[in-house]
Amino acid sequence: MTQNVQNDSYKMIRDQIVALKEAGLTTMQVMKKVNVCRKTVYNVMKRYKETGNTTSKPIPGRKRSVRTKRNVERVKKRVQRNPRRSMRATAKEVNISRTSLRRIVKQDLGLKALKMQHRQLISAASKKKRLDRGKMMLQEIQSATDKVMVWSDEKMFTVQAVVNSQNDRVYAHSAQHLPEGCRTHFRRQKPAGVMVWAAVASDGSKSPLVFIQEGVKVNSQVYLQMLEEKVLPWCTNVFGNQYVFTQDGAPAHTSNITQAWCKQHFPGFWDKNMWPPSSSDINPMDFAIWSILERDVSRMSHSSVTALKTALMKSWSKLDAETVRRSCQAVPSHLQAMIKAKGGHIEM
Repeated sequence: MTQNVQNDSYKMIRDQIVALKEAGLTTMQVMKKVNVCRKTVYNVMKRYKETGNTTSKPIPGRKRSVRTKRNVERVKKRVQRNPRRSMRATAKEVNISRTSLRRIVKQDLGLKALKMQHRQLISAASKKKRLDRGKMMLQEIQSATDKVMVWSDEKMFTVQAVVNSQNDRVYAHSAQHLPEGCRTHFRRQKPAGVMVWAAVASDGSKSPLVFIQEGVKVNSQVYLQMLEEKVLPWCTNVFGNQYVFTQDGAPAHTSNITQAWCKQHFPGFWDKNMWPPSSSDINPMDFAIWSILERDVSRMSHSSVTALKTALMKSWSKLDAETVRRSCQAVPSHLQAMIKAKGGHIEM
């Protein structure tokens, strides 16, 4: 158990202190070598001179009556059978207080309470594609060192604030002491919003934000018009012919007409057979950049779509090149993690 492991670790440290002192090292040298304070060295050597060993003094006080080996084992078996069982229910079963149960779980068993995660289901076929295409992407990135990688994506932003219900707290003596607006997030049934396209590059560059007109569905024709009028001129002006343009597997991206246009106009382009399915975890726009914008812009509600656009452009202008560069540099490590997970979900 965790407590026994800690005791063994402390015993090793005490033995090491005694051995170093008997070898002739000064207290200061022992402190630096073992990474302990002067008082610890003094107390260990004092105990050693008095008793001839390095065991710690018996802990004073009454013996444990609740956190016994039997109860610890009972809790351990229940947790193993059902890790999702609540502390309240387990404490009632074992007939101990929730405070004692928490100490057993955290201190004796060394367990942590981890939140359940909501993830997209990845089928076996998709996992295989993620694995195979992830390997291809990694090889391409490693071989294209003389070219800039351009990562693009779209995201919907609404005028409504994004709330983290887990961490959003207001301190007060009671709810009655706060005005309703201070402790309540009001939600609209269908909040207004705007679809935004943007791209970042491995050299730290970022595209202008492109706002899709409200009510317009991004189909192949709309997407191609944006590529021709906004994206291609920006890429050519900033990178010349030394870049690779990437996009995810959205329907407007993978249509035959879009694929043919991109292959004809972009000097470097990853077609639909390169990008893995269900892979927002390898696009820096998804796993880094959009989160930065959302945290900055969506922490409060906006009075109109115009105000939302203004806030987005202001936040985008503050995004520095080093942050963009670091986000893009993280892609290979995400791909390596995906390969290690055999196409499954990754933890970064």
